[in-house]
Amino acid sequence: MVKNHFLLTALVFALVLTAFVSTCSAWSGAYHLEREWVKIWINQDGTIDLFYNITITLDSGDNINYVYVGQPNGDFTIGFAVDQYGNSLTASDFSAGSEYRVRVNLHLPLVAGQTIWFTLTTNVGQMIYNDTMNAGNVGMQFIPCWWPVTVQDLRVSIVLPPNVTASMVKTYVHEWTSTSMESDGRLAVYWEKQNLSPNEQYPVGVSFPKEYLPNYKPPSDGNIRPQPSGTSFWAPFVVLFIILGVAVISIGVAASLSRRSYFAPSLSAETLGIRRGLTAVEASYLTDMKPTMLVTEMLYSVLQKRAVWVEVVKPSIKLRIMPKFESPQARKELLRYYETDFVNAIKPDGALEEGRLAECVMKVRDTVEDKMRGYCRRDTIAYYNSIVVKAWQQVETAGTPELASNAYDEQLLWLLLDPNVARRTQTAFQNRVFTPNPMWFWYWYGYQHYSPNPTYKPSIDVPAQAAKPPAIPGADFANNIATSLEQTSNNIVLNIERFANAIVPAPQSARASHEPVHHDATCVCACHACACACACVSCACACASGGVG
Repeated sequence: MVKNHFLLTALVFALVLTAFVSTCSAWSGAYHLEREWVKIWINQDGTIDLFYNITITLDSGDNINYVYVGQPNGDFTIGFAVDQYGNSLTASDFSAGSEYRVRVNLHLPLVAGQTIWFTLTTNVGQMIYNDTMNAGNVGMQFIPCWWPVTVQDLRVSIVLPPNVTASMVKTYVHEWTSTSMESDGRLAVYWEKQNLSPNEQYPVGVSFPKEYLPNYKPPSDGNIRPQPSGTSFWAPFVVLFIILGVAVISIGVAASLSRRSYFAPSLSAETLGIRRGLTAVEASYLTDMKPTMLVTEMLYSVLQKRAVWVEVVKPSIKLRIMPKFESPQARKELLRYYETDFVNAIKPDGALEEGRLAECVMKVRDTVEDKMRGYCRRDTIAYYNSIVVKAWQQVETAGTPELASNAYDEQLLWLLLDPNVARRTQTAFQNRVFTPNPMWFWYWYGYQHYSPNPTYKPSIDVPAQAAKPPAIPGADFANNIATSLEQTSNNIVLNIERFANAIVPAPQSARASHEPVHHDATCVCACHACACACACVSCACACASGGVG
């Protein structure tokens, strides 16, 4: 038994030292929350939908890549997270022990001087308990995330079950600031507080007649949360933790004399650097290319490989699959995953099916997001932008029109990542001619369909045997590229709205059986104050801490 005590003590000591070392290498800087707005809906099944709207400003220090948002308990299901620009953010369960939290990865790292806001919705169970001080009532207590920094504006709104009125509601600790009515007729009570100090907690709570949750049976233990008392097996380790705590504080004070202070290790940076190896189409997703342009780039990609030919362009594009790629097995062997999906989206009449085309876009999105895990998004985008710069350099520094034309063909998909590709093409070829090749399906498609009077008809089935096409003045070529890109993007599908609506938000982490259904709140607003009926609710307290990273 003594030996086991010793081994356990050594293990605890090692874990504490590991945690301390991790702290010393953690994120360093200063930030604050401009706002923390919280909205809670109490559901008929006794769960709550918990909505956070968080605004963070990085004042100085390392970039912030993700934010930890505390949850009341471990029985939560992640819904979704979205930033102010409409980007779907990856949210995952990062709970450890009794610390329950969601990690929200920012779309781009937050740099010093910048502010970002985002929303997170979760569903949390085991929140509604019997109110032992108000017979016949049930209720909940809640503490919004507290942070190691100041919070300038805290707002909390709790939406009660249907038909609950203000006269029925009792509150916990703080009287509400005001009440309001939701669009569905439900009562909402509201609190607000400004300029919370670091780690300041602001508990709120409500109690109401249990008859308004007729199908919910609260846990039988109510507010009972027994705590250990007396001497136990763990007593020696309490002393050990105190000793280690003093040692850690002492070392921390000494370290602060020679380096900047650190926040709690909830702040950290991506460590794998640049994600190399993405294709031009995959990189275009990272640069926020519009879905229709992303699909246009896929079209150019399969045209380059002579997998399809464009037969009709108005009112929407219709394609013909080339004989070599008619077999599904051949497509799988010869094309990339998104090229295969693109060809599979071609209907028998040659039109593109909007739903399957949307799946192409989502497949690229999900694949890239998976490949980007652990890598720095900002540095990766900069890396692929540098590839675009080098691609233009190859075109612009080529010694002859033929070399410049070949370089343009070889680098085409990377050049399309440049939002100013049409203007840059005009500049690159303004003083030289463009020498096309019969094998360049991507060009002949545009030339045949968008040139006013095309003078050359390519041999689609055997392009290698076609006669050499004439050289084209650079200005005409640039104009043709601009027209082709614009009209292809506009005509890629017949129903743009149906295509856009078919692109669903990125999938989140695995979800439990209950998911949040409320997601329409973008703010938590104050209303005119009403009289407040005060009481002490003794339902279980829900506490949540938060941080950034």
